[in-house]
Amino acid sequence: MTDNVYTSDVTVDSATPSQLAESIRLREERIADNIDELVGRIHPKVIATRAVNKAKANVVQDNGSPKPEIVALGVGTVLGVAALVVGLSGRNKRG
Repeated sequence: MTDNVYTSDVTVDSATPSQLAESIRLREERIADNIDELVGRIHPKVIATRAVNKAKANVVQDNGSPKPEIVALGVGTVLGVAALVVGLSGRNKRG
């Protein structure tokens, strides 16, 4: 038989042994739930999913299309690398 006890209502001075036992059981249950939640938060799949969602939010608009500034950055990067390659290949032919 267990008494239905909130742990904050139980003090060592005023509780019966069964109330103390129930209080300890409830605290252990809460601690176990907290540990399970923390393990779930740090699971590699959960972390990876969160990172992918964050990256998508930075690149894709609400309607699913890519953000224009990201497209411009990508095009600029490709053009910059292409110009560097062309510039270096032309420089090697002169020498």
